Amino acid sequence: MKHKAEIVEIFNSPQGEGVYVGERMTFVRFQRCNMRCKYCDTPQGLCHHEVCRVESPAGSENFIEIPNPVSAAKLCDLLSVFNDKILSVTGGEPLEQVDFLSEWLPSQTSMNKILLETNGIQHERVERILPYINVVSMDIKLPSSTGGEPKWDDHSAFLRNVLASGIEIYVKLVVTADTTDQDIEESIRIITKVNRFIPTIIQPASQTLLFHDRISQKRLGSFERLCSAYLKDVRVIPQMHKEWGVL
Repeated sequence: MKHKAEIVEIFNSPQGEGVYVGERMTFVRFQRCNMRCKYCDTPQGLCHHEVCRVESPAGSENFIEIPNPVSAAKLCDLLSVFNDKILSVTGGEPLEQVDFLSEWLPSQTSMNKILLETNGIQHERVERILPYINVVSMDIKLPSSTGGEPKWDDHSAFLRNVLASGIEIYVKLVVTADTTDQDIEESIRIITKVNRFIPTIIQPASQTLLFHDRISQKRLGSFERLCSAYLKDVRVIPQMHKEWGVL
């Protein structure tokens, strides 16, 4: 295999977001992202790191450092000591390194499930790895939340592509005090045009060193009611990794 990956860290933890919250899995966090969300909770995924942190032994919260970039063979070796049956491929944005993913993911046959956590924008790239993943956790990036440009058409194409493959998918909407009803309504429109039964997670943005806003319970409840009027499976789930001290 000719490609190597730039990785931030490898660790074991219960999942902290989405429909699999609380289920223990192994996380491989990839470097680089094509977004700069103002509430980003993993800024370490945005920049280059000379080393990759690897929890050793798994579940110990102790880490060793491995030089970047990491070959597919080396990554397989590092993962061999993790016994979880679910692998979370996260970031950053993993699809920024899709060439590596398309070579490495076919080797992960021992996993019961491979979960891709993505910002749901790079719809052409995701097609290359759909045969090798089982679950997609897809963000719909709300411009009023991120502070960036809208990506509605990209999100729509991404959702259609994944649904057409038959892979399990759920959608996550990260909301802040600045989130508008219009952005929530546009997200509902995108989801209902594909399948209104797709689980939709409303996730209040966590506070970070650079992001201090907190959405009110009243506003959060309003978004939940708005989504529930059109979508069949709406859940409000905070980011539990923050509560557990994992991030």
